[in-house]
Amino acid sequence: MSKNLKRIFMYIICLIMLFLFIIVTKTIFTRRETKIKESVILKLKSYEVKEIDGKIKIPYFDYELLDKEITDFLNEHNNKNILVDYSVNFTENLLNIFLTIKRQNNYYYKSIFYDLDKLKFTDANKVIDLKVTSDVILNKIKNKYCKKIYEKIKLDNFENSFVLLTENKIRIYFDNSLFDSISYQVYIDIKSSSIEEVSDIIYDKVVAFTFDDGPSNLTLDFVNTLIENDSKATFFELGNRMKYNQDITRGLYNLGMEVSSHTYSHKNLTSLSKKEMESELNSTDIIFKEITKDAISLVRPPYGSYNKQLSCTIKHPIILWNVDTNDWLHKDEERIYNHIIENISDGDIVLMHDLYPTTLEALKMVLPVLRQMGYKITTVSDLANEKGYTLENGIIYRFFK
Repeated sequence: MSKNLKRIFMYIICLIMLFLFIIVTKTIFTRRETKIKESVILKLKSYEVKEIDGKIKIPYFDYELLDKEITDFLNEHNNKNILVDYSVNFTENLLNIFLTIKRQNNYYYKSIFYDLDKLKFTDANKVIDLKVTSDVILNKIKNKYCKKIYEKIKLDNFENSFVLLTENKIRIYFDNSLFDSISYQVYIDIKSSSIEEVSDIIYDKVVAFTFDDGPSNLTLDFVNTLIENDSKATFFELGNRMKYNQDITRGLYNLGMEVSSHTYSHKNLTSLSKKEMESELNSTDIIFKEITKDAISLVRPPYGSYNKQLSCTIKHPIILWNVDTNDWLHKDEERIYNHIIENISDGDIVLMHDLYPTTLEALKMVLPVLRQMGYKITTVSDLANEKGYTLENGIIYRFFK
């Protein structure tokens, strides 16, 4: 074998040995890295709850990087006269620690994202790019909250937003400092899976919201606002409007709202003959049946007017109200909002109309506040059921106490 061939052969042998050395070293390093990562993840998942001053509880990971982030946030708020809540959530490759501090009526947030693959901090963009999805988020905010809140968030361009990641949703909170005199948490949810969400608010009071005289071109906006606020309502619709807005009525029904009768053409039933009265009621029942394949369950007589003949003629429970917003008279969202807040109590039935932009704006203002106060907003039938009432045909109900 010539010297050149020997050199080439030795060179190839050296390359092979070097390649094998690199492979073996990389394998050993990868295994070591994997063991370290698995050890860290196991440690993080075994976090404890640490108590501070006998009242504040926080997650403790025995992992300096994360524990320092948490204590630094608490120290910013002096640990005095505060309430602390936290959420710890693991996904396949992310850890999210979400901290909420409440002092009086102010809320402060911190969201920590830790990459479990690279074992280093990352940011919310790993989960959702708020600015790329801004149109979707802003539309949800517009449906859920009043105009002032929507405009402040839009102007802020998500600079003061905090992302909470859970197994089945992404929740985005907005810093309370953006808003004037807001005592509740402002947030929206984006579902990240088909898992049914369970509300994390505990309700100790229940009321029914009702809307008369629709459907109108605003009705589905009312429904979107109710849905964004995890609420439902009963819509007492006119048969002559159902007839020409069948898609809206069908949409209400399919979205879980309760649709009931407000007669065919809003005539005062007490001024009609029995035959005319039956026509007003039966026509609406027939139209609703054609649209939904279901039967009307409740009736609200126009103007709340009734007499003995009416009670004998109507073959459904008769639903009136005990909180009247007079939104048709005072087209002023602040006035409607204040009237509800000042007069509402457990078991009430609230009257509004799904016809006016001012009522829609008032709804966006009042729903988050009522939910923060522990109210569940639902349909008349649900309210009656929760309060243990069995609704009877021809009987008048103004509330369920």
